[in-house]
Amino acid sequence: MNNSLERLVDGMAATLRAEVVPHIEGDYARGQAFGVIYMLNSLKLRASWSNAFFSSQLRALEEASHALADLAPDLPDAPLPDVAAPENLPDAVDLQAARDEGDAKMCALIDWLAGHGGERVDAVAKAWAIVDDYIKKQTQYELTTSAKPMFVEMSGGAE
Repeated sequence: MNNSLERLVDGMAATLRAEVVPHIEGDYARGQAFGVIYMLNSLKLRASWSNAFFSSQLRALEEASHALADLAPDLPDAPLPDVAAPENLPDAVDLQAARDEGDAKMCALIDWLAGHGGERVDAVAKAWAIVDDYIKKQTQYELTTSAKPMFVEMSGGAE
């Protein structure tokens, strides 16, 4: 695939803006089209090609590398690829499950800390600081991976 996912999404959003939105009658329908553009921009910031997509490409490169290695003596100065595909890559479902399990444990810790504020004051305070830092990092990530709001366009149907 020659295009990045970001470039493909940008192309879809640009096409909607230039070719679709101007031909939509009615503010409500135009607002819905701007909502789709907003959704695409949000996906662009959070999505990427799947591990399966890259894994199959890496396996093909690995096969080509092995086949080319046999020709190395006959191609002394050729920059031959030497690619090895990793054995196991986590897929999104596994990563999401690990994240969800970690978040559940963090929530349980927050509940526990809320009930034990008077005990082991120093350790509880340090734990709260770590939890606060985690929440700040998560919030910052959410902010950096959220598209710019399009409230005016969605509510009024115009840019």
